[in-house]
Amino acid sequence: MSNTKQYDEQIARIMAKIEAMKDKNFEFSCGEWPVVWEPPMTEAKVAAFEKKHKIRLPEDYRYFITKVAASASQPFYGLEPLGEMMGGYELPDLSRPFAYSLDKPYIMIYMTEEELEEEEDEESGFIPICTEGCGMDSILIVNSEDPEVYGTVWFFDFANDFGTAPLRDAKTGKPFHFLDWLEYWADRMAPLAEREYFSFSDAVQMPEPPDNPDICGRKMGWID
Repeated sequence: MSNTKQYDEQIARIMAKIEAMKDKNFEFSCGEWPVVWEPPMTEAKVAAFEKKHKIRLPEDYRYFITKVAASASQPFYGLEPLGEMMGGYELPDLSRPFAYSLDKPYIMIYMTEEELEEEEDEESGFIPICTEGCGMDSILIVNSEDPEVYGTVWFFDFANDFGTAPLRDAKTGKPFHFLDWLEYWADRMAPLAEREYFSFSDAVQMPEPPDNPDICGRKMGWID
């Protein structure tokens, strides 16, 4: 099966799931509901963005924003348009690779105070695609030296001292790519009652903590 056919089939499935929810009333939907989809971006604009930042956008995301919608009023506060800014913050340096791997994410409670102080600013190689509010975002990795990391979606929350880690399928452990992330949101929203909600952090599978008594989580009593 070609990638294009696979994308078309998954997109059709996602859109059908979202359409089936349009008459529901979600109190915590954040952005406009039912979903408002903005027109797709032109190939020329996407190519210009890639050239400027010296990257190639992941194919499923690229296909979606050029064929389906450039942005939307969901999930949460919306699928962010591809651009230079989000929430008042500048994009990280996309020309530098993302600093972390699937097996070695950045979990702040797993680090010592010294490690946290020594850690350099490693915001590079990703674009923000959605914010839940309260400092919790989903990011898409657009530049990585590891082909298994490129194109995956990570939970990103430094405001609440979490860090960043990949989002994964609960059954298979496979990391989400863009369309998987969007379908996960549709699947999680479908059974919710009016006042129920969820967070993308639910799809983070925490690795085992380091065998180090000095990590912050142990000093705070959060980890045995």
